[in-house]
Amino acid sequence: MAKLIGFLRLMRLANIVTAVSDILAGVAIACFASGIQWTELSFLPVFLLILSTIGLYGGGVVFNDVSDAELDKVERPERPIPSGLISKTSAAFFAAILLILAIIAAAFVQEQLFSFSSFIATAIAVAALVYDKWG
Repeated sequence: MAKLIGFLRLMRLANIVTAVSDILAGVAIACFASGIQWTELSFLPVFLLILSTIGLYGGGVVFNDVSDAELDKVERPERPIPSGLISKTSAAFFAAILLILAIIAAAFVQEQLFSFSSFIATAIAVAALVYDKWG
């Protein structure tokens, strides 16, 4: 149970809620602007975008903690990686799974692997990795 809580802490679960609310706000604005009623809306694409957002946000912050593990030993020793609760290897694997699932979920929004949403999700994942490594 402690490891599960450690992985959830790595994902910044409390912050992910704000990312999900961004998707819902975007859907509400799009519905308002296009005149679509909530009852007419297909919720599967919205659900898939929410899953993708969770994976992108979670994977990005977990990889950030992997990249910052040495600094966190000094500045944030209570975090899951520097405290020894979660290994860097396990955290990196977890982050990779989150990012891959995010891209897959985005691909299913438009039911094709090379869709606009999967391209955007891939670009965000790459940008997060570049930032985490060199930013």
